[in-house]
Amino acid sequence: MANAATGVVGIIANPVSGKDIRRLVAHASTFDNNEKINIVRRALLALDSLGIGEVWYLPDSYAIVQRAVSSTDLALDLQPLPMEVIGNASDSYEAACRLVGLGVGAIITLGGDGTNRVVAKGCDDVPLVAVSTGTSNVFPRMVEGTLAGLAAGLAALGVAGEAIARRPRLDVLINDELRDIALIDVVTSPQQWIGARAVWEPGHIREVVLSRILSGEIGICGIGGLIFPDAAGSSFGAHIVVGGEGYSVMTPLAPGIVREVPIAAAAKVLPGESVRLQSAPGTIALDGEREIELLTDRDEIAVTLNPHGPFVVDIPSAINQGALVGIFTRS
Repeated sequence: MANAATGVVGIIANPVSGKDIRRLVAHASTFDNNEKINIVRRALLALDSLGIGEVWYLPDSYAIVQRAVSSTDLALDLQPLPMEVIGNASDSYEAACRLVGLGVGAIITLGGDGTNRVVAKGCDDVPLVAVSTGTSNVFPRMVEGTLAGLAAGLAALGVAGEAIARRPRLDVLINDELRDIALIDVVTSPQQWIGARAVWEPGHIREVVLSRILSGEIGICGIGGLIFPDAAGSSFGAHIVVGGEGYSVMTPLAPGIVREVPIAAAAKVLPGESVRLQSAPGTIALDGEREIELLTDRDEIAVTLNPHGPFVVDIPSAINQGALVGIFTRS
């Protein structure tokens, strides 16, 4: 992992996370921006308590960070990134790239799997403290903002140690060229337009590649843990072909939506292994959202399970590491 400056933290809070179509077609909750403000405020107070000197942030359209500090007295130097805000996913990517250039020691993200996917494309080896405020929340976790701030501060101070580890990612190649990445799942769909982006029904799914096999998760990624419960939490990924008349698994595909997903074939995938997907018109969804349109059946599609994904801070472990070196002890 590249050396980063000590005592500098970045914040990327996505104002549109947690508001997609699954509030209409499923029973997903809306994550209010006022709660994001509260999370950021608590994270900043925690960073300040550790003596973090400098925090840079994405100046989003809702002014989440600015509102978080409007009634808070902080000693740290809080600065907006000098960038134009477009109002789409490119903002998070641009912010991540700029934070790398500033030498931050950790980045706090507020969003779902989609937000973190975009940030991961630009954050290089800077570790992420991913706070769940989205719809698909397998990569980020539900955590109290104060604890997220403490973990990010400890990572920036260089005392998080073994609490920082790589997560895998999925590299999507079309005609042998890297087209995009996903952190959790890649899905090919017969739907031939990006449209509302989200995937929430078995009929939306043709093939699935998972970066990890997990149990107890909402969304397409949960299929893997139901088929291969013995491999849950291992380094294996999975390749699943949907359809056929073999068997089906009852899967919570979205909040409040449990469906029988027919399985034609399923296999574990080793780290570094590539799988070829069926070439057919349709779309490719990355971490739950359709992003790539496939117009012909002549494209060669492959997905590689890349073990060298983004670094992530395990929050409880980071705080434990801080306690072991005496960060929280006063005499």
